[in-house]
Amino acid sequence: MTTTYAACQFIANGQPYIFSLDCTDGAEAELLNVVSSRSLGDTFGAGARITHIGPVTLNSSDGTGASHSILGAVILDPQNNVVYQAQWVDPEVARVLPMNNVGVPVGLNFKMKILTSNT
Repeated sequence: MTTTYAACQFIANGQPYIFSLDCTDGAEAELLNVVSSRSLGDTFGAGARITHIGPVTLNSSDGTGASHSILGAVILDPQNNVVYQAQWVDPEVARVLPMNNVGVPVGLNFKMKILTSNT
């Protein structure tokens, strides 16, 4: 069984945030705030707007180039509708692209999830 470390950085309400998780490949998991260990919905319970978001960086425990994710990280609203999909990159084999300008509202009960795989 392999694991993949996934991390996504973004700017919300003018402040930088990093959400990450060391997840078991093949299992859907929720990324958490690296400072508070809280979910996206708990971090922004009163609401916020993500203005810039970078790609999800993946790093597999199985070696260089083994990290993959079908959808990257998805931000889901309380009804589990996808409101944003962040692309993924394995920085060991490809360069990390700059942040994208976005206007994604987030709030209570929102989630950021990822499903990783290993090749």
